[in-house]
Amino acid sequence: MNVNKELDDLLNDPLFEVSNTEATLFELTEAMKRAKEERKAADYKAQRRPCEDFAEYEPMFAQVHRDLKSGRRNLVRISKTYSFEAGRFYVTGGQLLYLESVKTLVRGGNGSIDGRTRCIYENGMESDILLQTLRKNVVGDGYAITETEEEKARRFFVDNEIKEEDKVTGYIYVLSSLSDNPAISGQEDLYKIGFCTTTVEQRIANAENDPTYLMAPVKIEATYKVVNLHSQRFEDMIHQVLRAVKFHVTVTDKNGEEHRPQEWFVVPLHIIDSIIGRIMDGSIIHYLYNPQMQCLETIKR
Repeated sequence: MNVNKELDDLLNDPLFEVSNTEATLFELTEAMKRAKEERKAADYKAQRRPCEDFAEYEPMFAQVHRDLKSGRRNLVRISKTYSFEAGRFYVTGGQLLYLESVKTLVRGGNGSIDGRTRCIYENGMESDILLQTLRKNVVGDGYAITETEEEKARRFFVDNEIKEEDKVTGYIYVLSSLSDNPAISGQEDLYKIGFCTTTVEQRIANAENDPTYLMAPVKIEATYKVVNLHSQRFEDMIHQVLRAVKFHVTVTDKNGEEHRPQEWFVVPLHIIDSIIGRIMDGSIIHYLYNPQMQCLETIKR
């Protein structure tokens, strides 16, 4: 028996012939190819490796530890909605890390933004862990580390001179209340300080129906056009400087629900003008309001 001949005859049998149409059945569709690549990417696991330029980052970690001990920074628990930012410090697994960058951003199946990061760890290692994996780890057993006031200021303030490329981002406004509620109308030097991206007139158009405005009409005392200013940073600064004179009141809306409005402060109007001027030039980080002396007081560091 000639085995080779038997195999040749078998393989040449017409039953094993495949037409061009039949051959396409074995080709992957574009969707299947993408799924295969996605599975391949998912199978990739970030590995920690020595950080070759760690000498550039080591002083930063030492300074963060000093800041935490002195109270200039704090550890804060975060939620799933927290926005991770490159250039910030986090703690996971008991170890301090620096989120140096996020690369190749993509939108995941749940709509969240993901991408490979470059994380530098205080032990001299680095990894390219996925952003969402980092988020999961920090939310699970870690912390975000707050910025110092100086860092907030650098992110918040820019050159006060308006340039061609600068963008008017909104208006700071100062309001007084026309409420007939004795707890409100009887309070001297009561003002709301806020920020809006529309005109102030548009912002307060429905004040009498809005708990934010104490369910009453308001009077515009002052407005300031601002450039390159972020609303959240502005609010943080105002609350920091005037925290000692924040006005606490409860108002009831038309549905009977109670609200505790924010951004109302008991402070003379001329002090507010001075505060906003210092917000504009960035010097406000060095001051707090002294309610007894009714003046701005330099912070001792």
